[in-house]
Amino acid sequence: MQRREADKPLDYRISRISFIGDLLSPQALLLIVLLAVLLSLSLTILKSGLQHFDWYLLGMSGMYIIWCLLGAATILTWCKPLFQRTSTAYTAGISFVIGLCWVVIVTVVAQWLASGVMQGEAWNINFWQIADTLAVASLLLGVGMRYAYLSLQFRLREQSILHARLDALHSRIRPHFLFNTLNSISSLISTEPVKAEQAVEDLAALFRANLQGGMSMVPWVEERDLCGRYLRIENARLGDRLKVDWQQAELGDKVLVPSLLLQPLLENAILHGVQQLPAGGTVVVRASLKGEMVEIDISNPLPTNADAPVGNGMANENIRLRLQTLFGDRAKFGASRDGGQYRAHASFPLAYERRAMAR
Repeated sequence: MQRREADKPLDYRISRISFIGDLLSPQALLLIVLLAVLLSLSLTILKSGLQHFDWYLLGMSGMYIIWCLLGAATILTWCKPLFQRTSTAYTAGISFVIGLCWVVIVTVVAQWLASGVMQGEAWNINFWQIADTLAVASLLLGVGMRYAYLSLQFRLREQSILHARLDALHSRIRPHFLFNTLNSISSLISTEPVKAEQAVEDLAALFRANLQGGMSMVPWVEERDLCGRYLRIENARLGDRLKVDWQQAELGDKVLVPSLLLQPLLENAILHGVQQLPAGGTVVVRASLKGEMVEIDISNPLPTNADAPVGNGMANENIRLRLQTLFGDRAKFGASRDGGQYRAHASFPLAYERRAMAR
């Protein structure tokens, strides 16, 4: 029996960056329209000149170029899933052929409309016009493929830099997390050995999750269970001073979240908030779905004289970079003071665990 897909580690670090890119994004569509305007203007000026500028030619050529560019962008976007496991050279070659085929189709339809429909004449395919169009289209597509390749290299380099920064931050957090947890366990060994043994088991589970890497995605129930283990360790140290209120925190078994998203935020809330208060306090965790977004909010009380920044910001910077790398501009993370409360808020696109049938 083969291993189910759901049992495999979900690591977005190794996800492929598409050579095609997002051709139907607002920025890409704006670029396509501007390119069509420039090409139609250039064609009109070359054919009619500035003195006898042909507005009719400008409109017809602009419509023709828009159809060529938008149609090719739509077709390539539809074909992106087919290119997930192909090489960059193969993807570029197939995209080049698809672009040329679409240009031929639009050119033939334009000839039919111009002669057979609009002028009522007998329609014959002008093969020389198609050849001329293909020659120009080949040059433009070649430039476009080169631009796509350079854009791919830039995105890969940018992702590599982000991963290096994340690894550096992750390696700095591990000792910090280890020392705090070991101090909690050491205080239990002589007084409550059973709890100390449980704490060691919880620590082992936390380290297994910590060693997975900063870019893995796990179901929400696993992330909450992991935080429960961490909180059990801190409860053994702080006792009744620490309370955690999970409000609206049931996202569903298959909702995916970045691994170790909550634990560093809970650690900050405890170390720089609850632990500093003689009477302790309550950490409030809220998690909910708003449309296609996951919203997670953690708040904790602060000492009344807490004027300095809460911690050194390492955990917050780590989470912000991870969310940016995983989800791009759609993810948001921020932290702020509100009176005597410190609040951290994360928002990122909804993702579900895909489960394949066992074979």
